[in-house]
Amino acid sequence: MITSIIGLLTIVLVSQYLGAIGKGEQSIFLFNTVLLLLIATLVGNTTLIYLTPRHKFSDIFFPSFWWTIASLGTLFIAFYLLDIPIITYPKQLFLITLMAAMSETNTNILIGKERIKESNILKLISPTASILYIIILILLNQFSSVSHYINSLLIGYFLSLGYGIFLLRDEYKGLQLGKMFDLNMFKTLFSLGFIKQLGNLSQQLNARMSFYLIALYSTNEALGVFSNGISLTESTLLFSSSLALVQYSRLSNCKDETYSKSITLLLTKTNILLSALALVVLSLLPESFYTLVFGAEFSQVKQIIQLLFLGVLLLNATTTFTQYFASKGNFHIATIASTIGLIPTLVLGILLIPHYGITGAAISTTLSYTIIFMIEYYYFLRFSNTKIKDLLPQKQDLTYIKTLVKTFKNPS
Repeated sequence: MITSIIGLLTIVLVSQYLGAIGKGEQSIFLFNTVLLLLIATLVGNTTLIYLTPRHKFSDIFFPSFWWTIASLGTLFIAFYLLDIPIITYPKQLFLITLMAAMSETNTNILIGKERIKESNILKLISPTASILYIIILILLNQFSSVSHYINSLLIGYFLSLGYGIFLLRDEYKGLQLGKMFDLNMFKTLFSLGFIKQLGNLSQQLNARMSFYLIALYSTNEALGVFSNGISLTESTLLFSSSLALVQYSRLSNCKDETYSKSITLLLTKTNILLSALALVVLSLLPESFYTLVFGAEFSQVKQIIQLLFLGVLLLNATTTFTQYFASKGNFHIATIASTIGLIPTLVLGILLIPHYGITGAAISTTLSYTIIFMIEYYYFLRFSNTKIKDLLPQKQDLTYIKTLVKTFKNPS
């Protein structure tokens, strides 16, 4: 909830003070950061949650660390020499990604140890520090360019990295230098991480490839409007993503298949209900509300939200299936689903965006999310031996939720 509020406030402030064009520039920079982060954490993503209970800290930390340094260093040199126009503020971009990657490694290890509360606090550090910096600049009448937003990210991720190291200080103190270059562990992390991250990369491209297409066929102003629409709908994913991480952490440490199936179904129903309620509210708010909050240039935000409604609702449901497979070390199903879902994003995006602009982008994104859900749901039914009717609400769900909450509060 706190992360969602901070994210929404950041969108509002950037939109109000930098306008639709500035919001478009900020969106491209942020997406570039996300793509680089996916590459930098190819050997250090959420597969660490799966591996942390099974290996020592030194075994999994060093391969992740060296990959992050090597991959970002190589990409920085390549982008610097090629001078790609869409890569703005390259020095800040790579520094932010470096700190974000290392902070994500710390977060995933904490989750793998089931230190969920600490990992949640860690994840709040960066957005909180970032928004406070922006607010201070606004009060001083100094928030006037995208570079100020980028500086807020630098501060946020620096503090997040520092606090993450503090939380895992005993693990860092106990690092075994003899494990600094463990080729076998690197191969294990790479093989698992590559499949997992390929799926994440496809998923991000499903959501954000339209950004590049809009920038190519339209304007930064249109991109700013579409960015706000998709960010608002995807804010409903924050709850399901948080639940999914708890689910992943718990199921990675559990061998009871009945329990795994039950909790996945329960969380799926919960995600659908809560995200549907949130999306209905966003869809029913008047157009004047969005122009009041973001500015007169953002009148089409409501239309984008309505077009994305079904796709984002199904994407919320998909998160639990993804974590169910991941907790069993099966990362390729989500990758297959996301990769196939990328096809309509590219094909329809190229066909629709030049003629229908951000409306075409929203339609192609919704279709992509729908296809991803259908594929993952099919495999979940197949692997868990459940039936379609099991996804319907049942009377015992409420009782099971109460029992589940007690279990999480008292793991013993």
